[in-house]
Amino acid sequence: MSVLWVDPVGGLAGDMLVAALVDAGVPYAAIGEALAGLGLPGWQARLERVWRGPFSATRFVVELDGPVAGQGHDHAHGHLDGHDHTHDHGDSGAPLGRTRRWSELRARLEASALAPGVLLRVLAVFEVLARAEGRVHGVPPESVSFHEVGAVDSIVDIVAVCVALEWLGVEALVVGPIPLGQGHVLGEHGWIPLPAPATLELLRGFDVEGRAWRGETVTPTGAAVVAAFGRSGPMPPMRPEHIGVGAGTWDPASHPNVVRVVVGHGEAGAPTQVVELRAELDALHPELVPALLDACFAAGALEANVAPIVMKKGRPGWRVTALAAPGARAAVGEALLRNGATLGYRWTAAEREVLGRRFVEVSTPFGPIPMKLGERDGVVLHAAPEYVCCTDAATAAGVPVVEVVAAAWAAWGRSGG
Repeated sequence: MSVLWVDPVGGLAGDMLVAALVDAGVPYAAIGEALAGLGLPGWQARLERVWRGPFSATRFVVELDGPVAGQGHDHAHGHLDGHDHTHDHGDSGAPLGRTRRWSELRARLEASALAPGVLLRVLAVFEVLARAEGRVHGVPPESVSFHEVGAVDSIVDIVAVCVALEWLGVEALVVGPIPLGQGHVLGEHGWIPLPAPATLELLRGFDVEGRAWRGETVTPTGAAVVAAFGRSGPMPPMRPEHIGVGAGTWDPASHPNVVRVVVGHGEAGAPTQVVELRAELDALHPELVPALLDACFAAGALEANVAPIVMKKGRPGWRVTALAAPGARAAVGEALLRNGATLGYRWTAAEREVLGRRFVEVSTPFGPIPMKLGERDGVVLHAAPEYVCCTDAATAAGVPVVEVVAAAWAAWGRSGG
């Protein structure tokens, strides 16, 4: 799987993650194209090269203009990412950046031109934000008003991060210990202690480290991204392929204000802690079942299946079950709610044991076919041809897929497997 390891050297913020992912090779044009489809006025963005301590890093700069100018980028209160994320709460007909309630913002995002996979990720990030804000303020998530995190620059940051994750095909995100600064910051409702209440709520279950640094080292946007998709841990077993460094706005003498990302392939530790999501559906047309499963996998499900059941009053229905890493629970749940014709779902924590997996190619008359191997302690316990590759080869050769599968097994046997 495609694995992303996040090393929050000096903190964690949305703009820093965007910069690091671009520095790691995500085309900025892909991000710009998606952002242009938001219909979001009053801003412009650019990249610049800066130094932060010993690091040469990329910085992602969002500049606001028009009536929202001056509401972001207030450095007077120690925001190490340079955003204070305040905004003007307009009515429901206001531009996207001034949308007040999560329900209104979600409707506007759903009406945008974002690609389906990107949209699912964006909605998952805002969903965990809404839940965290709701717990802090004692209101339902649908009624949450995004004060600091609803600004234009935060929407741009979140969408840009999700575009980058989708472009990379990230299936697992692991984040190292997160440093938390101290002090206070001025927000919509006055002085807020650091870490901010919503930020701390989002970091439940993550490894954090208190530092004597003054200022906001972790923003709600940065915390929400890792809360939606990630889990804590050291760099997992992986093959590093791309490395990026993203800079925050401030350049303090106490530490390099950067976040590093490493992108590669591996098993991300094959998480043993998972969540199982379940829902029963009685109003889903059978032709929509494949789309539901595709949406679950696009949102980060490790596994998903649908089984026929008989529901109350004898109605036929479906039971959908999805398995996900804890950090992907919100995104997979959002996929169920949006694509499953259900009013809710249940989820439980679980443990699992998995074999190590790798692929080897075997040569067949129909071309090379990958064999998926399940191993323990270097011993292959299971092997099987990758079915999608077999169907592709069969279609290209104009033969039944069973012939390609048989040829793959024969080649595997000749190789001593």
